[in-house]
Amino acid sequence: MNYVILDMEWNQSYPKTDSEGKKKTSPMNEIIEIGAIKLNEKLEFMDAFKCLVRPCYIKKLNSHVKKLTGITSEMLRRGIWFPEAVVDFRDWCGEDRVILTWGYDDVPMLESCLKLYGLETGWIGRWYNLQVIFNAQTDGGKNQRSLKSAVEYFNLTVDEEGHPQHDALNDAGYTAMVCRCLDLERGIAEYGHSTKSMSPSVIAFGDLKVESRRQFPCAVINGRSQCPEAFSVNPCPRCGAPMVRGKWVRQGRGKMIAIGECREHGRFFMQNSIVRNGGERTVRKTVYKSAPSAEEFYAERLSVEEQKAERRAANRAARRAENEMEAEEA
Repeated sequence: MNYVILDMEWNQSYPKTDSEGKKKTSPMNEIIEIGAIKLNEKLEFMDAFKCLVRPCYIKKLNSHVKKLTGITSEMLRRGIWFPEAVVDFRDWCGEDRVILTWGYDDVPMLESCLKLYGLETGWIGRWYNLQVIFNAQTDGGKNQRSLKSAVEYFNLTVDEEGHPQHDALNDAGYTAMVCRCLDLERGIAEYGHSTKSMSPSVIAFGDLKVESRRQFPCAVINGRSQCPEAFSVNPCPRCGAPMVRGKWVRQGRGKMIAIGECREHGRFFMQNSIVRNGGERTVRKTVYKSAPSAEEFYAERLSVEEQKAERRAANRAARRAENEMEAEEA
């Protein structure tokens, strides 16, 4: 059995209106680069795969994606169409393999694009998120760790000049380096138990289907990140109609969550995360099709926020009453 370490980059967009003001139906995300490393059972390097994918639906390259990945529209015009790229990748993977990723997004994104083109999805087979195994075998943390932090944890060398991050093949290569520092066989055997020890928000969101993902520019005012558009603009990821939204509540440091509902397509779980890239900040808005696990987590966080608000209100009322008594005594 071989291990295929997969990483992908994708373009991001939102539905737009045509000349008559009607909503255009188009995907929110489209894969533009596939990179992978193949290792044998001893975690020895076997082969590498990389291809640029020529976009079919989202023709305009998102400016943030362009800046982050270094991919240009001219480069994509020289790419190959997704159905051809997938056939090449599937053949390259072989039959007896397990897919490994860093994070929960890549495989659902691949599956989403396969369905978009009416292609088979069953060949994806087993896959594991290496973040779960890394956490279980290092510090036992409950949150998702970045690939960069994992590389630094093992004191691995990153060649930012020759092999910069946010390139699909380079990131797959760095993930392979981390993989060799783990007891992968044990990690896979204990995977189910390890996921239970992760943060409920990580597991709940990882099990949800990603419907859309978008980046918003973020201003920093008095040391605080400000991005009102990311919180006020809440279109349905399927039809673009405005959703009825519940209150935004804090999930953790730099993350806010809410539930939105579309009259036609139902309820969606939304997460806004502050992403720091050097001195710049953006807000990454991810919209998932909601599920009971996400609804329960949101309800729990909302209850915590409301209890805190009640305590703050009670404290303010107590201070006002104390100040009034002091004023009367004076």
